[in-house]
Amino acid sequence: MEADISICSKPGGSRRARLLMTGGGVAATLLLTFVVGSAYSQADNAPQRLQLATLSASDALSAAAPAVAEAMADSPRAEQLAAKIAELDAILLDKQKLEDDLRIEKSAQAAVQLKLANTKKLIRMEVDDFLGQSADRRRLDELLDEHKRNAEEAAAVSERVDALEKDLGSQHLKFSLAARDVERLKAQLAAEIRERNSKKIQAVARKLDKTIRFERSVSFRCSASKSLADCLAEHRNDGQMSQWVLEHYQRVLAEDIRDQVADLALDTGWYRYRTRTDFSQASMSLDGTVNAQVSIEANITAKKMMPCAILDVPYEQCDSKTYSLIVRSNKYGDQVRINDQEHGATPVSLMLDSGVYDIQVTSGGITQKRTLSLKGDQVVNFKF
Repeated sequence: MEADISICSKPGGSRRARLLMTGGGVAATLLLTFVVGSAYSQADNAPQRLQLATLSASDALSAAAPAVAEAMADSPRAEQLAAKIAELDAILLDKQKLEDDLRIEKSAQAAVQLKLANTKKLIRMEVDDFLGQSADRRRLDELLDEHKRNAEEAAAVSERVDALEKDLGSQHLKFSLAARDVERLKAQLAAEIRERNSKKIQAVARKLDKTIRFERSVSFRCSASKSLADCLAEHRNDGQMSQWVLEHYQRVLAEDIRDQVADLALDTGWYRYRTRTDFSQASMSLDGTVNAQVSIEANITAKKMMPCAILDVPYEQCDSKTYSLIVRSNKYGDQVRINDQEHGATPVSLMLDSGVYDIQVTSGGITQKRTLSLKGDQVVNFKF
């Protein structure tokens, strides 16, 4: 007896792996969104207004999924990223202090410029009165002295403003460079996690399609007027078959992939199966009760997303395409590093997911570097 059953229910949704990481003065994990820019304008002796970059920390990388946390456990990139984020924090604090100092000096500059304008106006009035023989010369001397002091103060403030603007520009550049390094480390760490997940997915996927055999005891009622053979021919186990296959498949698969998954819990929507059943023995009582032993053979085919569902990684990684990357050079005994991982001497041939890869080839103490975006099969040649 054969029964063809296809379980095609859609997965309940992707469980996203998120990364929690703290570094230096950053209390929450960092997803850097920054706006970098500064502009200065000056018209009619008005104070300059400075627009500076601000750093926004979000919780987009939080509560890491178990598979991602395990992938990052020994990753030096996680430590590098935390250190770089701490450096970014310190730069931001210094930059904010410079902004406050510059704001104060700008106010002082505006005030002294106003005083200069007032003393100039008073001097002009006193000069007019003096020339008209209606003012005391001492009053004019006092105003000239005051104007000199104001001019010296204005020059000092201007020097401080220029120095602060120079320091702030330097700090702004440091901030931009540090933010770029953080983004680069984040991308490399994500690529590292993705590569580790890909290896696990491949290891698990090879063991999912199986043919399992098992026996179950069944008991059912049939018309006493029918023969045992007719009762067995009419009996269907459709209502119980799905659960039987799940139980036995999960037990067999858990043993096969225990190195990758500690606690396996399958869902019937992750695979399809076909079954063949035979009655190995059966008996029928006078009231029509049939007791039988059923031998079952189930051919199980995993759906494409099943490895990702088992490993609790984003389903997109099970649906991504892989491409061939071949690295060659004209030297013997060179060494290849791809995203800071050693791959031995050329030629190196790899199957990789699409993405950005940093390639380094070292020969005779000389290192050449290239960065490429892998979107198809590619051969990279290095010449020393």
